[in-house]
Amino acid sequence: MHFWLDPENAKLMVANIAQVLSAADPENEATYQANAEVEIEALGALENEISRTLDGVKDKPFIVFHDAYQYFESRFGLEVAGTITVSPEAMPGAARVDELRKKVSELGATCVFAEPNFEPAIVSTIVEGTEAKAGVLDPEGSALAEGPGLYGDLLRGIAAGLVDCLG
Repeated sequence: MHFWLDPENAKLMVANIAQVLSAADPENEATYQANAEVEIEALGALENEISRTLDGVKDKPFIVFHDAYQYFESRFGLEVAGTITVSPEAMPGAARVDELRKKVSELGATCVFAEPNFEPAIVSTIVEGTEAKAGVLDPEGSALAEGPGLYGDLLRGIAAGLVDCLG
């Protein structure tokens, strides 16, 4: 469950963190609450930015490597056509690959996404002979540098990956 891919959930986490820190350190409660308010406002702006970024691709069906993007898809109104595997530890068999190739053709899926931590060859096999393109999405930000902008970079990276492949 990649619940962090929805900025509304991130807002709830920020509020909860501020509440827990305030309870543990009441002397600095005002600082924790003020910082939380600033972050929640920034998350709202990020959500609006991502929504605008994705406006042109919301109606384009795509297939993702595994079912990691439900919260992101739901928040931003995206049209996922399916997943390659339910669990990244279980690679699909030949019948599943054939089923996905048919789904790509039938639904007009524009793109099939791999993830950086898993073998992308299966995606190449699925898109072979179709008009769909292969792309990469990273729901964990494995290639991102640590720092205060990490969460925004994670969501922007997913949005950019979608737009690059679907646009």
